[in-house]
Amino acid sequence: ALGRKFYRFSVGGMNDVVEIKGHRRTYVGAMPGKLIQCLKSTECSNPVVLIDEIDKLGRDMRGDPSSALLEVLDPEQNSSFRDHYLDVPVDLSNVLFLSTANVLDTIPGPLLDRMEIIRLAGYVYEE
Repeated sequence: ALGRKFYRFSVGGMNDVVEIKGHRRTYVGAMPGKLIQCLKSTECSNPVVLIDEIDKLGRDMRGDPSSALLEVLDPEQNSSFRDHYLDVPVDLSNVLFLSTANVLDTIPGPLLDRMEIIRLAGYVYEE
């Protein structure tokens, strides 16, 4: 309906920041992060990106992916997003981000502050 290309990726269970921000080129098998892969596969700078299962983000010693997503979703920061693989600023301000979640309680507060919440009714028992 928007005339934009669509890209979807799931962050459910994601524990590592490099999934979003990419690997540094010094590592064997280094790859760019999901957002650079998105721009490459859609071949446009203004796709609709669905970040699925944002309420199931993990956190461990490899980093906190919610902090990387904070940089992506914050309008003050996403015009100069820096992927570790490319190491150049990439403008994500034209990208329309949508995310899905089953519960809001597990989404970190600062990340939740950057989102507009639209509640959709779930299934009832008869359905």
